[in-house]
Amino acid sequence: MSTLAMNTKLSQEQIAQFHREGYLMVGDVFTEADLQPVIDEVSEEIDIRARELVASGELSQTYEGEDFEYRLAKISAETDKVALGIWNGQLAGPAFFGLITNPSLLDVAEQICGEELIASSVYRLRPKIPGHRNSAVPWHQDSGYFEPYCDKALVLTVWLPLVNADASNGCMWVLPKTHLGEVVPHIQANGKPYLEIPDTHLPEGEPLCVPVKKGGVLLMTNKTAHASFENSTDRVRWSMDLRYQSAALPTNANITRLPGESVPSPEDGVPIACYPPEADFLVRSKARPNEIVTSAAEFHRLRNEHLAQPMTNRFAGTWA
Repeated sequence: MSTLAMNTKLSQEQIAQFHREGYLMVGDVFTEADLQPVIDEVSEEIDIRARELVASGELSQTYEGEDFEYRLAKISAETDKVALGIWNGQLAGPAFFGLITNPSLLDVAEQICGEELIASSVYRLRPKIPGHRNSAVPWHQDSGYFEPYCDKALVLTVWLPLVNADASNGCMWVLPKTHLGEVVPHIQANGKPYLEIPDTHLPEGEPLCVPVKKGGVLLMTNKTAHASFENSTDRVRWSMDLRYQSAALPTNANITRLPGESVPSPEDGVPIACYPPEADFLVRSKARPNEIVTSAAEFHRLRNEHLAQPMTNRFAGTWA
């Protein structure tokens, strides 16, 4: 992984592959310096939670001497309270805002979604812990969690590992070209906080394993079927998934709507956002630059003050 600034201009072939196959792996988007603040912020949160559990007698030690990839695995062998707290998606410190608005990443997202760019606070930190009951994520399409109105639109998923990710520790698998079809039926995964595509509706195709080295990203459409399986190592596979979209789509971001952009309309079936429960915010714009969210404090306020709106919930799923 390089320590130098990256060139994140996608080639025409890369963009064509994304639209043709429904996914694209892009290496070296981030430097070590880009990712370390997030790792530090997560490590601090683990430390706080571990100390609380040691004090309450629920954990034998904090395991503070363990490396980032090993510490949560050691803790989770005794209790899953730390992991579950992190899975709940409550971390919203400055490092997370810095990663979501990283210029190199926004350069990539803008080439896919356009220059009027919305980021969603539907982001999740994913620690895939060896042997944990929620470790494997079944086949699904992200649109299964979105408003049906947005099925025909592009909401970009950016999956980025904080460690090297491969088949052994649970990298992503995709079903190429599934974005060219419809959103298929999903059901609640048995005993897990996820939606899944039942075998009877899983689109045809050959599953493709997509390893991603630390610093790289996997781009997917909201209709690309994907999954990640068990972590068979003794280390935690840390990753994040972020989402971006055009400001022309339904959004609850506090922005001036331009001609031709979607405006909420119950009569016309236009929702307030593609995912109303969490806050959207503007990250790139030439038409309304003064409305871009530029500070971590404003990002934190948006998340805390956002009034979650009900969803259509056609599959009765909430984002885990």
